[in-house]
Amino acid sequence: MGVVVLALGCALGIVGCATATPVPAPITAAQRTAATQADLDLRWSQVSPGDPSYPRPVVAIVKYTNYLTEGPLLSSCMRRAGYPHTKWSLDGGLIDTDLKPVDRFPVEVAIYTCEAMYPENPLELGYLSDAQEQYLYTYWSDETVPCLRSHGAIVKNLPPVGQFGEGYQNVGALSPFTHAKLPKGTPEALAVAECPPYPGQLYAAHK
Repeated sequence: MGVVVLALGCALGIVGCATATPVPAPITAAQRTAATQADLDLRWSQVSPGDPSYPRPVVAIVKYTNYLTEGPLLSSCMRRAGYPHTKWSLDGGLIDTDLKPVDRFPVEVAIYTCEAMYPENPLELGYLSDAQEQYLYTYWSDETVPCLRSHGAIVKNLPPVGQFGEGYQNVGALSPFTHAKLPKGTPEALAVAECPPYPGQLYAAHK
C-alpha cells in the first residue's frame, strides 16, 4: 500500500516527508457517558412488557467491560441477583435458561440492571470522536477503497464527509468492507490482510 511505501521512503531518505499526522484524540469521558446512556436507553426500550408503573432502575456504572470480561461479570451479577441459571454467550448475551417464572419481566429487569452496572465500553464498540472520524474517513478513502479496487473488489465511494458521522457514533457500518463485493474465490480474510480496514494509530490513544 502507498502508506507503507511512503514510510519506507521516509526512513531511507528517498522522498521528502511531512510531519506525521498526530494521533487523533478519542471521545471524552462525557461523550463516553452519553454514548453509554444512549445504548442503555435502547436496551430498556427492549425489556419485555411488564408492570407499566415500574420505574426504570437507576443504576451506577461499576465497571466498563470488553468482549473478554463482560461474560464473567454479567453472569456473576445475575447469580447475585438470584438467577443462578443465567448463561452468557458472545452471540446471544445473557439468557435465563430456567423455564420459570413464566413472567419474563423480573428477569429482564435484572438483566438490564446488570448490563447497566457493567456496560460495554463505547471505545471497544468503535465509538469515535470527530477527530477520529475524520482520520478514519481519510484512511478509508485514500487507502482502503483504492486497495480493495486494486484487488478486483467492487466498492462504492464513501458518502460525503459531512454525512459520515455525527460525533462519537459507531461508524463501523460505513466500512468499505461492509459493502464491498470481493472477486469470486477471494476470502475476506485475505482482503483484510492485504487492505487493513483500520489504521493502527486510530485507537492508539485508548491504550
